[in-house]
Amino acid sequence: MAAVSFSYALEPPAGITAPAEPKAAKHSFPVVPGAGRSATEAYYTAASAALKSAQAQANEVFSAWKDAVGDAEKHKENPGNVGKGQGKASRMMAANKAAEAAFDAQEEDESDEDGVDLAEAGA
Repeated sequence: MAAVSFSYALEPPAGITAPAEPKAAKHSFPVVPGAGRSATEAYYTAASAALKSAQAQANEVFSAWKDAVGDAEKHKENPGNVGKGQGKASRMMAANKAAEAAFDAQEEDESDEDGVDLAEAGA
């Protein structure tokens, strides 16, 4: 029988108060098709429900552990020297602007000196 499954094994830092959730477990949510207009619709409706159940279970487990660990492992992160406005989102926006500028420059090269767009004129 089809099922949506996930397993995890956590290694929390020493000295934290462990939540009620186990450190390791395997969860499985069966896909049991019900009645529907077609067998395909019934299967995907059941698969969607199983996936949502798995997601809810994972969120519950990992949120409990995240809350328990808190900032205990922040020292393992390497944020580097990121200045204001230099984070990942800012770098991605700058890359998009550069790509947009390159595209605009290419479009300008396609028009002749009279301002007629050769691509639109069919040349």
